[in-house]
Amino acid sequence: MSNHAIEERNGRHSVLTAMTRRNYLNFYLLFALFGLCSLFYYAGELVDFAGWERLRWRFLYGVHDVHRLLFLAPILYAGYVFGARATVVMAILATAVFLPRALFISPYPDPLLRMLVFSFIAGALGYSVAAMREASGRRSRLVAALRSGGVGLRAMLDRIEDGALIVGPDYRIRFMNVSLKRGLGEASDTPCYRLLGQREAPCQDRCRLASVLRGAVETWECRLSDGQVFEASGSPYPDPEGGICAVIGLRQVTAGKKAEPTRQPPLD
Repeated sequence: MSNHAIEERNGRHSVLTAMTRRNYLNFYLLFALFGLCSLFYYAGELVDFAGWERLRWRFLYGVHDVHRLLFLAPILYAGYVFGARATVVMAILATAVFLPRALFISPYPDPLLRMLVFSFIAGALGYSVAAMREASGRRSRLVAALRSGGVGLRAMLDRIEDGALIVGPDYRIRFMNVSLKRGLGEASDTPCYRLLGQREAPCQDRCRLASVLRGAVETWECRLSDGQVFEASGSPYPDPEGGICAVIGLRQVTAGKKAEPTRQPPLD
């Protein structure tokens, strides 16, 4: 086996080991929280059983609706770290912990109903946390994919002969390829209507950029102030910096006006 293959295998092993250790730590922390909450929930009964007179605190014998709030910690933690299924499991385990008190111990009215209502609300909150966490993860993965894709797109645009630029929803230029920079100069973060049309407002009369930013694919004619004429082709592009942007290709149709040579007077 080559040294490269050995290093690759060792790298995968170390990554898997780190992931396993992290999951074990989260698992232990989750059940440590759950165990502490369960002990506290029955702390009054444990004190009575052991005869610890000094620990007969009034709070331990109050309404246990307040004590059940502590179980939000493991339920929400399960949803945040392990997902929706773990939240459901923890809510069921918490209900199992609540059940003996509701059936045999609690002197308060409707203990079973109050316990079930709390379990449902806690499970719903944990499920919501899990859903938000999953949505955040998907959004992070999408942004990473868009960023990597955006780098690849810009590298590809730099290799083409025609001019190309990326324009944001605010009409500001976010990227110009090498070919366009050679022809017009560096103008990143400049409004496209100022660079291409020498205007102070978007070119609503002939430019179709607004339609592209709404998701359409458009082609139109772009005339520069020096007489150059380009055929512009625009396509929408979800830019990682925010919003729908436009990728515009500029193919030159007519060159700009050149200075006429000075005419020499005829010789006598």
